Amino acid sequence: MESREINLNFKSEFIVIAVPAILENLVGVFITAIDTRMIAPLGKTAVSAVSLTVQPKLLFLSVFYALGTAASIYVSQALGRKDRKEANKYFHSVLSICILLSVILGAGLALLAGPVMRLFSRQQETLAMSISFFRIIMGLMIFQTVSIVLNAALRGIGETRVTFVSSIFMGVVDILVNYMLIEGHWGFPALGVDGDAIGTVAGTVAACAVSVYFLLRHSDFLTLRGIIKNIDRQSEVMLQIRSKTGNLIFENLFTRIGFLISSLIISGLSAEATAVYFVAMILLNYTFSFGDGLHSAIVSLTGRSMGAGSEKDVRKFLRQGRMVGLVVSIVLSIIYILGAKWFFGLYFTDSISVNKGLQYSYVAAVLTVLQILRLVNIAAMKGVGEVKIPRVLATACVMLINPLTGYLLTYVLGYGVWGIWFSSLITQIVWCLMSFIKINSCIETHLRAQTPDKT
Repeated sequence: MESREINLNFKSEFIVIAVPAILENLVGVFITAIDTRMIAPLGKTAVSAVSLTVQPKLLFLSVFYALGTAASIYVSQALGRKDRKEANKYFHSVLSICILLSVILGAGLALLAGPVMRLFSRQQETLAMSISFFRIIMGLMIFQTVSIVLNAALRGIGETRVTFVSSIFMGVVDILVNYMLIEGHWGFPALGVDGDAIGTVAGTVAACAVSVYFLLRHSDFLTLRGIIKNIDRQSEVMLQIRSKTGNLIFENLFTRIGFLISSLIISGLSAEATAVYFVAMILLNYTFSFGDGLHSAIVSLTGRSMGAGSEKDVRKFLRQGRMVGLVVSIVLSIIYILGAKWFFGLYFTDSISVNKGLQYSYVAAVLTVLQILRLVNIAAMKGVGEVKIPRVLATACVMLINPLTGYLLTYVLGYGVWGIWFSSLITQIVWCLMSFIKINSCIETHLRAQTPDKT
């Protein structure tokens, strides 16, 4: 196969893009952990109320994460071809779709927050707080959704340092507003869970502002200039985006629907039983932050290599990603186990809850290795343009295997919260193994398909 090699120092290139992406995601997880800690004095009911809004929120945001992934793929491959015009054409199209959908969905979800949360939560004692939190977050979702697409596009061209800075601004503003409004400080009212929601929105405004500022003042490849005049000339591009991103959208939607089903299963248990579980899930949020950072870097680097037609570079970045992913996941697993008593002691004062958290940390350690390696493989698939197989795998694992085994183990066999953990282990094992089986054929197929265009 004839391919044009791109001249990269692989290790330094990988580090420059991957490290800020990982740190960006870590900041997001730290914010979640701090948010939970700031809510904890309000009681376990408040912790569960906010936690139960996560999956419905992510279900609706999944469309925007899919658009962001599409933008990252398009601009990274255009960067490999050094085609600035093509990159901005797709970037502007994806962003315009994002803005339109944000306005429509934001208004609708603000009005329908009650029915949505009644559909996805069976904890009556937390329902009122969940509805209020969800209404504020989703009604003002446009700042978060625009930030998702802007930052994904920036990651596609390797500007992960900018997205890292935007996450720092988001965290600082979020925590500051939380401090003022959750329990009431500096003369501000004590709004409880609503104060947390307002802090989250304020943080997304700050993050969005940083990305917009960079694109307007400092970017020499992607730009926001010309987006209005280009929209009416992009009908063909819109059709291509709809066709190419359909699998990405359905992958995210099916994944979120599957997680929502699992969340619904969990919500059938009491808030007392699930509070420790939700805190333990913060550990897996740390895992995902590392894995998603690697995912962003590998999509960018393999996409750029794909655009340049270099199979050798694609495979090098995949091998590096796996090596880094394995080391990171083992280190995280050790930290989770050794630090479990301290970590859960931050949230709970009773020894029963802390000991239960220690037990959960062993499962989280195993899930960490499986999840990070799977994310690396899926990222390489997306980088070369394969979006159907990730969607099929996500659908099978998250919509079928996870909820079915979760319900069976939790309720039929009576394992309670442990049933959820066991079903997660089964799901991640299958998902990870299938990603290893499929990745090589994906790379070969897409590079073969690209060869006629390069000759």
